[in-house]
Amino acid sequence: MSLAQRMPSIEPSPPQDITPVDELLEALPAAVLLVGGDGRIQQCNPAADELLAMPLQGELWRELTGRLFVPRPDLPDALQLHNGRLVTLSTRPLANLRGQVLMFHDVTESHQLQQRLNHQHRLADMGRMAASLAHQIRTPLSSAMLYVSQLKSAQPDAARREHLVGKAMTSLRGLERLITDMLLFVNSGQGNLEAMPAAQLILELEQEMQSALAEKGIVLDYQEPLSSCRVMANRTLLKSALQNLLNNAEQALLGQPDGHIRLSAQEAAGEVRLCIQDNGPGIAPERHEAIFAPFVSGRSSGTGLGLAVVRAIARSFGGEAEVASQPGQGSCFCLRLPCKQ
Repeated sequence: MSLAQRMPSIEPSPPQDITPVDELLEALPAAVLLVGGDGRIQQCNPAADELLAMPLQGELWRELTGRLFVPRPDLPDALQLHNGRLVTLSTRPLANLRGQVLMFHDVTESHQLQQRLNHQHRLADMGRMAASLAHQIRTPLSSAMLYVSQLKSAQPDAARREHLVGKAMTSLRGLERLITDMLLFVNSGQGNLEAMPAAQLILELEQEMQSALAEKGIVLDYQEPLSSCRVMANRTLLKSALQNLLNNAEQALLGQPDGHIRLSAQEAAGEVRLCIQDNGPGIAPERHEAIFAPFVSGRSSGTGLGLAVVRAIARSFGGEAEVASQPGQGSCFCLRLPCKQ
């Protein structure tokens, strides 16, 4: 069948008292607003009335935006309307008139499909690594069972009992950490979002961990000036990601003299970089991307999910996790997050 045959036939109709522009505007499936030179909405089509669901005609566009949109910095390519729909916005100036045309496209369904696809990809990653996961669960579980069995089969003195209980608890905590990382990685849900000063988390980490790291011979400080940027994120998840990076830096420095970790929050080009830098052994460039993959660990005691979780959390807030490192020159892990406008 030719292209002409596939095209729908259009029967001629008598002329009507309606301009071609108005007719086109009425028929467009996308929501369209015409904003005049005074900043007021002069015209809107039925699709705009249905999608935006509020009075539009004659409203000042700059005042309407505050009622129309919900701040979502974690959505770099879309806007959220007050009714929960997600849209993209295109603008064009009017060629011969003062003003502009605004066109909204509803991308709610496509965004939801992408979220489900990302979720399925994470599940597939875990499925491909099921054997490794079973091994990592079995190791701390077997250790805990061994220590508990020694408590049951013998009559240890107080010191021996305390030693065995401590070993069993260490194994169980490792198992708990693995399961927590698994759930975070699979879901990477945002939870409740709040606007917070990014540097505040850096200062809290420094205050909470400085003494404990000093006991291990590691100096922890932060680099000034700290950014005043606020980010839209889940506080618990974001702090968990930073704590994960700090734990990795600590592990890299154990047994090394003059260990030093520096925290920083630097702002540039509408983003904040939350960084944790150490003077440890460093990482070869060819491994920089691989270490963020699930179940890749440089330590025998590691879960292999820590950095994968960190990246999943950063991406769920519209950001990214990165590393800069060279062997013998230490490592610097950063979370890049968009600043809240």
